Amino acid sequence: MSDMAQADASAASSSPQDANEPSVQPSPEETAKCAHCGKAPDAVKECNRCHSVSYCNKDCQKSHFKAHKKECASLAQAYMSKHTPKLASRAPPKETNRNTGFKKWQFDT
Repeated sequence: MSDMAQADASAASSSPQDANEPSVQPSPEETAKCAHCGKAPDAVKECNRCHSVSYCNKDCQKSHFKAHKKECASLAQAYMSKHTPKLASRAPPKETNRNTGFKKWQFDT
């Protein structure tokens, strides 16, 4: 019986179901490192265009830009296809005295 238990255990460990399970990826906060120097500072800033790399300061961003520039456009397209852009909304027009006077005239006649 122990041979059968070992066979079941080995079959379970090599089942294709294990290969299809999604891997657990750490959150971006855990992996946030500067793309240029590799440091993990308290506050990193993402590339505004592709959001795939982070930098600890402007100097590292400028130094790494030549290498990142080649892939940034394609990464930005991939990011935009998955995320909707945040657009600024326009404030509603303010009611001015000119508009109020016109409305009053319109209803008085």
